[in-house]
Amino acid sequence: MGTSHIKSAERVLDVLDLLARRSDPVTAREVSAALNLPKSTTHHLLNVMRDRHFLAYRADHRAWTLGTAAFEMGAAYLRNGPLGFEGQRFLAELTRRTNETSHLAVLRGTDVVYLGKQEPPVPGIRLVTEIGTRLPAHLTAVGRAMLAQTPLGLLTALYTGYDWPDLTGVGPHSLAALRSLLDTDRERASACEEGSITPGIACVASAVHARDGAPIAAVGVAFVAAAQTVTSTEGLTAEVRRVAADFSLALSEGPPVGQ
Repeated sequence: MGTSHIKSAERVLDVLDLLARRSDPVTAREVSAALNLPKSTTHHLLNVMRDRHFLAYRADHRAWTLGTAAFEMGAAYLRNGPLGFEGQRFLAELTRRTNETSHLAVLRGTDVVYLGKQEPPVPGIRLVTEIGTRLPAHLTAVGRAMLAQTPLGLLTALYTGYDWPDLTGVGPHSLAALRSLLDTDRERASACEEGSITPGIACVASAVHARDGAPIAAVGVAFVAAAQTVTSTEGLTAEVRRVAADFSLALSEGPPVGQ
């Protein structure tokens, strides 16, 4: 590989690293200044990365954010890496505390992918969320728990032009409706959905955070909605939050995931 190709690869990685560290959209001028790149080179690089979906352009800010391909790569790493293995002991603990089926999931673009599942000794109704299942994030509690922690610019980029699929007729059908739900989820540090995936089944979930505070996964429990009271659902939610916090603490105290 020639020196010019290596330099181009380094610049791509530099751009991804820069935007990953910023919570707000970044202008081309800021990218050029931060990486000491000519303006023409910067614009060409940004446009190529947008065409490959690693970046997204926010016209309202005239600035750039990470694109869906960047999220897909991150989710693929988490799905195939040690996070899923580490998560199994926390799922086992969550199921032990609640006697309900627990899940671990990560975001992949506008979807969630389920990495882990733990059923109680006597499982009840069969759920669609098997390991490897991919579902629209906006319909799931685990997805919303992570989306609630996603910067607005990136959230907008993810859902621009989205067709808002639904499985049961329940769930948000616009970015405004989703943002309203996420505001509540953020305040409660947990998300709850009922009937969006399977009629009669509810789920509560909370985000798992990496050492830098970014949400990298979510844990949750699914249960028959009619079998729970408001008080018992609040108890389930408290247990989910507690296990998510313990999982986050374990990640922050240990080596970075993947080492």
